[in-house]
Amino acid sequence: MNGFSRAAAALGVLAACSMIAVVGAQVPSPAPSLSAAPSQTPSPAPTPTILMLPPDAAPQILWVGMSSTTPKAGEMLSVTVLTSSNVASVEVRVGGYGFNLPKTDVGHFEGGYAVPQLPFFMNHNLVMQIIARNTAGAAATSNAQIQIR
Repeated sequence: MNGFSRAAAALGVLAACSMIAVVGAQVPSPAPSLSAAPSQTPSPAPTPTILMLPPDAAPQILWVGMSSTTPKAGEMLSVTVLTSSNVASVEVRVGGYGFNLPKTDVGHFEGGYAVPQLPFFMNHNLVMQIIARNTAGAAATSNAQIQIR
């Protein structure tokens, strides 16, 4: 496997891992009621409000969401990270590879990535590390488990 193929595979693993972490961090929906009356569709859990902090304050990761914590090879994995307002960048790392999530709004970072095919002999349980940094370089980290199927 050449260097380009390894880098592409690693980026895919990283993307998959980041998506899994986000899904794993989501708040579970409440259990449905057992009444005989038809129930309404549950509404999604609200995401936290972005904290407005001064630029020199410590960065904070408020919420991480992924489209799946167990993506299949070839699927798109979406990752959303909500942070405090003073976060300038969010990096996602999986298995030694890292990439930045694009900033879409104040405290809102998101991206989507294709999950790579992993060799059968490679561990498919991975840790995705999410690192939020402010302009001074101070960092906050969060980890999430993903499993590539």
